[in-house]
Amino acid sequence: MPKLPLSPSEKRSFSTIPADQKLALISSYMEALRKLARSTEAVGRADMLPKPIQVADGLDSMATAIAETEAGAEVMARAARLIWATEGMLASMSSSSIVH
Repeated sequence: MPKLPLSPSEKRSFSTIPADQKLALISSYMEALRKLARSTEAVGRADMLPKPIQVADGLDSMATAIAETEAGAEVMARAARLIWATEGMLASMSSSSIVH
């Protein structure tokens, strides 16, 4: 699994890493979001399926701009928080479905 999410120090340093590494990180976030989207079906939340895919598609279409602009660090930090929160929600839902 790719390294997720950006820590505060990584967020600050996002602007200093080479563009190819930024693009690789963006790609790993897109992959993580798509995996999470598929996982929503497994816990009975297929209604959520389109949202992470839409975010992943947005990252894909804006990857160059994210990698080249200062605002890209904030975009990546927000994507990281979304991934982290969704992972937590899905983990909670999957464990509660096992208990019940």
